[in-house]
Amino acid sequence: MTSPDMRNEAEHDPREDLPSFLREPDKIDKLLYASLMLVAVYGFAIIPFRAVLLLKYTFLHTWLTGSNLSVLILASENEDRPLFLFAVVVIAALSTIKFMPFFYWMGKKWGTEFITMSFGGHPPRWFKKMENFIYERIGLSVLASFVPFSPIPATIVVAIGGIAKVRGWVVGVYLFFCAAMLKCFYLYLGLKFGPSIQGSLQTIDRYVTYITFALIGWMFLSIWWKNRKPGGQAA
Repeated sequence: MTSPDMRNEAEHDPREDLPSFLREPDKIDKLLYASLMLVAVYGFAIIPFRAVLLLKYTFLHTWLTGSNLSVLILASENEDRPLFLFAVVVIAALSTIKFMPFFYWMGKKWGTEFITMSFGGHPPRWFKKMENFIYERIGLSVLASFVPFSPIPATIVVAIGGIAKVRGWVVGVYLFFCAAMLKCFYLYLGLKFGPSIQGSLQTIDRYVTYITFALIGWMFLSIWWKNRKPGGQAA
């Protein structure tokens, strides 16, 4: 005989676990979700070329990613070109925040469900402790998200800005200012230490690339393993 639990599991519609904007999406929901997927695809597509772009086509890498390391390298190689370095900082800052408007609109349209989905349904402890602070002080939170090695993702702060109905241009000004300050920090490092750091950068970038590929492999392996489990299959 089939137990009630097994019948309930068989009758359970997986769509009920999805956020409301994915269960019954309108045209804007579909557009925003497609944008989210394209942002992810863009990020993954850059990974295999990251080391080559950074070391051989550094300025192009700056355009495409806004990389801090590319700003550092360009600064170390162009000490006598202040106007060029100013352009590098502006371009790198704009490239860093180029996808942020999508996250602002997602927060404004989807609300807290988007934040929950972004954390895989389980917001981490740091977020639970800082959630109210972020809602009340968007500017300071954006600044904190751009501090090197900060655990606070700027995308989450921007989405909360949309939820809190902070004006989009205000969030944009915060973003550009903080991104530009971060690029100026790496510009300073490049001017201060010069070409002597490039050997270390190559080593660091190589290991970062290896770690990135390992994490991607682990992610796909985890998905495959979960789907092979009996519990991951329909009853």
